[in-house]
Amino acid sequence: MKLKFWGGVPEEAGPKQAVDNWNQANPDIQVEYVRFVNDESGNTKLETALLAGGQVDLFINYRMDKLSKRIDAGMVEPLDPFIQKTNFNMEDNFGKDAIHKFKDKTYYIPAIILNDFVSLNKTFLDEAKLPIPTSWTWDQYTEYAQKLTKGEGANKRWGSYTDLLQPKIYEFLDKAVKTELGADAFYKADGTSNFDHPAMKKYFDIMFNLEQKLKAQPPIAEAKTSKMEGIQLYLTNKVAMHWIGTASLRNIKNTKDYPHDFITAFAPPPKLSENSKFLGGGTGYLDFTTINSRSQNKDAAWKFMQWYVTSGNEPLIAGGRVPAWKKADKDKVAKLILGDNPEKLFDVESFKRVVFADVPYVKDTKFDKLAEMQKIVEEEGERALIGEQTTEQAVKAMKLRSDKVLSEK
Repeated sequence: MKLKFWGGVPEEAGPKQAVDNWNQANPDIQVEYVRFVNDESGNTKLETALLAGGQVDLFINYRMDKLSKRIDAGMVEPLDPFIQKTNFNMEDNFGKDAIHKFKDKTYYIPAIILNDFVSLNKTFLDEAKLPIPTSWTWDQYTEYAQKLTKGEGANKRWGSYTDLLQPKIYEFLDKAVKTELGADAFYKADGTSNFDHPAMKKYFDIMFNLEQKLKAQPPIAEAKTSKMEGIQLYLTNKVAMHWIGTASLRNIKNTKDYPHDFITAFAPPPKLSENSKFLGGGTGYLDFTTINSRSQNKDAAWKFMQWYVTSGNEPLIAGGRVPAWKKADKDKVAKLILGDNPEKLFDVESFKRVVFADVPYVKDTKFDKLAEMQKIVEEEGERALIGEQTTEQAVKAMKLRSDKVLSEK
C-alpha cells in the first residue's frame, strides 16, 4: 500500500528522512512525500488535489483559517473514531489545550510549536552596551532599535526588521495585539470586527514610528520593491534585531550559504503594554496534520500519522521545528536545533529561556471571513505605513470594510 503525504517543508529539511525512516520499518505501508509551496498558489494546488481524490492521503495545514475552510468544505476526516479505536491519549501526548475542536470533532493534530521570538546580533548589543532583554514592551524595543541603527545609504544598518522574508502586515499585527487581547483578537462578541480597539492603532503607530520617523526599520514600500529579505539582512549584519521565531534557526545554522561569525541571542516578543498577559501571543501550535476525507487508506494514514506527530518528525527538529509532542526530550530538541558546538553561533541560555518558556499559547476559535479581513488589513495597513493615510484612518477603514464583509452572509 502506498500513501501520499503532502507538506510545505522542503524535502531536504527533514521530511525525506522522516518518510525514509517510516518506509524502512513498515514495508507494508509505504509513504511518498509530496511538497507543495506554502503560498497562495501552492495551497490552491493542494486543494485541487484534495478534490480530485486518490492523490492525497494526509496533508499538513500551516494556517488555522485555511484548515477551517477545508473542514467546512468537507476535505478533512474527523479523527475521533481512530483516536478511540487506538486509545491514543491526546491530553497525555499534547496537553489539554493543543486542539481546537470544530463542532465537537477533532480534525487535526499539531506536529510542532512555532515559537515567536526576536533574534539579536550579540556583537551589536555589546557594542551598544545593551543587555539581552528577558521581558520588554514595544517602547523598550523601539529604544533598542534606535540605538542599534547606524550609518546611511548602502552602509546602513537597521535596528529592526519584521518577518523572515518580505514584510507582511496582517501576520505581525495579529501576533502583537494577541499579547494584549488574547484569542480571536479581530472579533467582538457581537459579531463585528475589533479594529477600533486601541491596541490595533497602537501597533501601526509603533511600526510607522520605526519606519518613517526613526528610520530604524526598512520602510515597507522599499522592502517590497527591492525584495528585502529579513533573514538575509540579519545574517549579513544589515539588521541588528529580527522579529521572526523558530523559522529562522535553520538559516542561522547554515554558515555555508550565510557565512557569519556573530552570536545570536534571543528575546521574547515585545508586549504591547506592561499589563499584556498573553505572552505567547505569537507562539502557538502549527503543522496541523490531517487526513483527507477522500483517502481510500484512512486506517493506514492514521497509523502513519500517530507515529509522525509523536516521535516520527524528529528529523525536522534540526530545521527549527520544535515538536508539540509533550514527551519529546527538551535537551535533545535544543541540541538538534542548535547543532554541534552551539555556543559558536547561539547564546544557548537565552535560547532555552525563550523557546522553552512556559507561556500560555493563544488559540483562535473564530475564522469567519478571515481571508477577506486579512486582505483588508494588508491594503489599509500598507497605506498607513507609507503615509498615504493616518493610522487612525487606516483602522477606521479596516473596521468599516471588515464589518461590511462580516455582515454579508
